[in-house]
Amino acid sequence: MYEKSYISNTISGSEGQRRVFYIAFLATMAIFLAIAEHMVPKPLPWMRIGLANAITLYAFTILRPKEVLLVVVSRTVAASLLIGSFLSVTFILSFTGALSSFAVMCLLYIFFRRWFGLVGMSVVGAVTSNMVQLAVVNAVFVQSSLSYYFVPILLGFALVGGILSGLFGRFLAENL
Repeated sequence: MYEKSYISNTISGSEGQRRVFYIAFLATMAIFLAIAEHMVPKPLPWMRIGLANAITLYAFTILRPKEVLLVVVSRTVAASLLIGSFLSVTFILSFTGALSSFAVMCLLYIFFRRWFGLVGMSVVGAVTSNMVQLAVVNAVFVQSSLSYYFVPILLGFALVGGILSGLFGRFLAENL
């Protein structure tokens, strides 16, 4: 017959309702942080700390990977709709960066949790996001190797942003 979907299996029972609440709540918090960070003036348009990533890190500690992915996709799509950048270059870069970062952090959380804490996961996720975004810019938009001169700058921002957002994510995991 007809097989229940992942969502309907998740919702059944009080535990399922609690998980759906966590997904919605964490997605809302991540959307809020993404929009707030978008509104803060930056020296360069693409520079940001990535505070919404702290919510993703915290989500790994209380949700299943599929559910964390729902939080990440919800955050990226909803924030871009509210900011007015949906389906723009900014959205494409944000979405590819978020998905690649999620994939790497998920692998680290599942297989290397003993060696990588939330701060380490955050730094690796930030580096991955920046490098994938640079590759997309180079492959689709710029098509020049000159864009790779930005690698040291991007790695520096990924390190700082990854540490800050990782510390915030660890704070959430320890105190909520």
